Amino acid sequence: MSMESFDSLKREATKLERQLEDKVSRYQQLVQTIPDTSNDLLLAESGMHSTEDEATLRHDIQRTLTNMQDLITTKLQPTADQSRSQNPSLLVKRYREILFDLTGDFEKSRQAHVRKQERAKLMEGARTNSQNDNVDPAMEHLMREGRHIGNSLNAAASVINQASEVRSDLRTQGLSLGRVQTTMGVIASNIPGLNTLVESIRRKRSKDDKILAGVIASCILFTLWYLFG
Repeated sequence: MSMESFDSLKREATKLERQLEDKVSRYQQLVQTIPDTSNDLLLAESGMHSTEDEATLRHDIQRTLTNMQDLITTKLQPTADQSRSQNPSLLVKRYREILFDLTGDFEKSRQAHVRKQERAKLMEGARTNSQNDNVDPAMEHLMREGRHIGNSLNAAASVINQASEVRSDLRTQGLSLGRVQTTMGVIASNIPGLNTLVESIRRKRSKDDKILAGVIASCILFTLWYLFG
């Protein structure tokens, strides 16, 4: 494909990137506004609408994430692989990093919403049991399961945060190595005869290795001749 095609795909990816940033930001704000309880006045006035908005926006984000992933994998990456320049590949890598970051931010907010739902269900069940003065074994089991799910979600969020930190460190190291390689390339191009000198040293070392190998082989043959001749 031509660079015109790649530029068109790049504009499409940039458009999806901006859409995702806006949607994930709105989703984070929406999750924060959803109350933890399930039967108070605040929920009666706004909670139901917030829950419906959350589901709609969540599905929209998941669909946009899939579209961007497909665009990168099936179109941008193959086009970059056909290019002789390194810039398209670097740009595809950047889009992958952006997709990873936005996916992580979205998942953390989604898990926070799930925990709010679980707390609301547990509080509602506990309130019902308190009013009836009757301990329901099924509700106790549900509460234990809810705590277990909450702990699992917290562990998953911790793993995602650790992965994001490691990835950020690796990205910083990669940028540092890239700058070092660029600097060395500039130095090599600015010093006359440096590449020629390096090549001469390499050829001399190869020649010395061949001479040494010949001497060793001669010694071995002489030893064999002396012992068995």
